[in-house]
Amino acid sequence: MSYIFNNQISYSDTFNLDAFGRLRVSEITSLLELKYFSDKLPEQVDEVLGGSATSTFGGNNAAIEMTVSNTGDYVIRQSLQRALYQPGKSQICEFSFSDFELDSNVIKRVGYFSSTTAETYDSQFDGFFLESNGINNQVSFQIWRTGNLILSSTTSDWDSSQINPVTIDWSKTQLAIMDFQWLGVGRVRFGLSLSGQTYIFKTHTGSNNLEDVYMTSPNQPIRYEIRSSGGTSTFHQICSQISSEGSSNNIGRKASAVATYSASTQFSTSGTKYPYIGLRAGLDYSEIQIEVDSISIINTSNDNYIVTLEINPTLSSTPTFVSGNTLDYEYAIGDGTPTVTGDGYILTTFLGEAGTSTVTNFIFGDTEIKPGRKINGTRDQLWICIRPIGANATFYGSVNFQYDK
Repeated sequence: MSYIFNNQISYSDTFNLDAFGRLRVSEITSLLELKYFSDKLPEQVDEVLGGSATSTFGGNNAAIEMTVSNTGDYVIRQSLQRALYQPGKSQICEFSFSDFELDSNVIKRVGYFSSTTAETYDSQFDGFFLESNGINNQVSFQIWRTGNLILSSTTSDWDSSQINPVTIDWSKTQLAIMDFQWLGVGRVRFGLSLSGQTYIFKTHTGSNNLEDVYMTSPNQPIRYEIRSSGGTSTFHQICSQISSEGSSNNIGRKASAVATYSASTQFSTSGTKYPYIGLRAGLDYSEIQIEVDSISIINTSNDNYIVTLEINPTLSSTPTFVSGNTLDYEYAIGDGTPTVTGDGYILTTFLGEAGTSTVTNFIFGDTEIKPGRKINGTRDQLWICIRPIGANATFYGSVNFQYDK
C-alpha cells in the first residue's frame, strides 16, 4: 500500500520574502547608491537650498548635515538619476539617517519620491516616504500618486506586535527599509532594521483595493529634505541604496545618432574643444536613462584628435535639440561653430588616430554616473566632444546608445 503526502512547503509572510512573496536572496542588482565618506556627490545628487538653510558635508561622520532655522528655509537633496523599475521584480529601498525626531514647526522627509519642478518643490508628491512632522507632531509613512495622498500611516497605526514604535528614538541613527511590487498596483511595505532584524511596521496593498495605481511612476529618485515654518532643526542624510531583487535583464531600447550623411563636419582651430553629438531625454520623458554603447569616428583630414564623453559641458552657444526616432530622446549636432568653454563631467577619453582609412571605435561600459534630471526639471545633456590636433580637421561620426524607461 502506498501513501501520497502533501509535502508542500510554505513560508509565513515575513521580511524573508520579497514584495512579490518570493523567498528573498542576497543576489540583488544595484540600481542607485549614495554614500558620503569623501564629499557631497555633486555628480550624483542635486541640491536646492531655500532661505538661510545650510547643507554641509560631515567629514568623519560620513553624512550631510542639513539645517534650517527660519520660516521658508528648506534643503532638498535628490539623486539626479532615478531607479528604473522592471515589472515583475521586487524593488528594495534602504535609507539611513539621524536627527529625525519631532521638532516644532519643522518637517523632515526621506524616501523614494519626487515632486513638482516649481519652487518650493512641496506639492504633487509621487512615491513614498517617511515623514517627521513637527507641525502636527506625528511620524508617518506616506504614499502619494502625483499629489493624491493614498496612505498616511502614523506610529499609532503601525504593527507593534514585535517592536513598540513608541520605543524608537528618532534622534539616533535609523535604517529605514521599504520594498514594493508595482505593475501599477501591488503592495508596499515599510520597516526599520533594529538590532540586525527587519521589522515591518506597515503594509499597504494596492491590488483589489484601489481604483487606480498607488503611485504614477515606479521610477523615482532617492530624496531627503527638511523644511521650516518657523522652527530650528538639523537632519542628517547618511547612506541609501535602491536595488532590484532579481537578475539584470538588458531590455533597453536601442537607438543611434549620426552627425551627418552627406558631408563631413569641420572643426577649424587646433587645440579647441568642439561639441559634436549631444543626447538628452525627451521633454516629457525625463525619467529615461541614456547609456552610450559605442562611438565611431572617421577623421578625413589626416589629423590626430581627442574625443571625450561628457555630462553638461559649458557651450559657447545654445544647441538645437530635435527628437529622435521617438519622442523619448533628443539629439543635437555641432556644426563647428559652438565651442566647449568649460569641461563637463568627463566619463571617458580616447585618442583618435589620423587617416581617412581608420575608423576609431570605442565601446563604453556601465558607470555609476549617468545623465539625469535636476529637482527643477532641467535635463542633463550628454555630449561627445572633439579636440582636433591640427587646423581645419574634418570628421564623420555616430553614436549607438540604449535607453530604459
